Amino acid sequence: MNGTADIVGHERVIGRLWGALERDQLHHALLFEGPAHVGKHTVAVRLAMAANCDGPPPLPCGECSPCRQVASGAHPDVLVIEPAAERATPTISVDQIREVVRKVGYHRFSGKRRVVIVDPAEAMGPSAANALLKTLEEPPEGTGFILVATQASTLLPTILSRCQRVRFSAVHSEALTTWLNSRGIEDAGSVARLASGAPGKALELAGEGLAERRAIRDELLAVLRGPVSGIFAYTAKLCGGSRQQWMPRLEQMLDVLQDLLRDAAVIGSGAEIDLIHADERRVVEAWARLLWPTGIAAIQDSIRELRDGMEVNVMGKTLADQLLTRVQSELGVSPS
Repeated sequence: MNGTADIVGHERVIGRLWGALERDQLHHALLFEGPAHVGKHTVAVRLAMAANCDGPPPLPCGECSPCRQVASGAHPDVLVIEPAAERATPTISVDQIREVVRKVGYHRFSGKRRVVIVDPAEAMGPSAANALLKTLEEPPEGTGFILVATQASTLLPTILSRCQRVRFSAVHSEALTTWLNSRGIEDAGSVARLASGAPGKALELAGEGLAERRAIRDELLAVLRGPVSGIFAYTAKLCGGSRQQWMPRLEQMLDVLQDLLRDAAVIGSGAEIDLIHADERRVVEAWARLLWPTGIAAIQDSIRELRDGMEVNVMGKTLADQLLTRVQSELGVSPS
């Protein structure tokens, strides 16, 4: 490891954060916000490493004991707070936050700086967020918080007001393609387009993931062309099993659907942007003719309703049925 040279994109953000760290002016409550999988968590962990690194610059060295401990999740002064794995919904409980508040009240074990990473911050309900407020505003000396969020607008205003907001953007396709090529990933250009500027998603898609994503797309398109009974059979398979099993499958389908809608919007608006599904150009051109612009907006509203329903434990199949029959209706397919 050589500082942050292996991180693709976000050069300005990293420059500001590391400059503040070097001047000992790093804000005690940072909110990293931006699209999913663009590298927010990676930068948060790397910043925690740099804050505790014992090696030579550029920081973090990645080789000293504190760096290795942070990277492995074993550093006693770097706490990563995530949703409890045993919960049916991805939530960070008030008990988890109270335990963090208790721990940061102790003296640091060995680190130069205690860092608490909360990811995703949206997983905190109002009670958990309120339990964090006082400590977030006035943390013990040498303690800093990094909240990581994809939808920062859903956080309590009182949380937002206490944080310095750091915005992450999608990585440019050319830079992402170059980065993927440097890692020996085949068909890097296609992977970069499908990843929509998200390095984490690109790594998931690399290799078999790309073929799997295309298989999901092809099955979805076939279902939408067929009778409504095919939709019901598809959603029964998609949303079978426990919530922990069907949620990732439903999220994959939503990602594919939103990519198709994005391509249709690109064509409908005449924007000169590469298509994600360039190999299915005829399909997305047809979608553009049928959906742009009001149909795309209507389907996006339905996707938001589905995600809201997922947050309150509505059955996945019910939500998926409603969404896909709406898509079929907007496309003008007869529900025979």
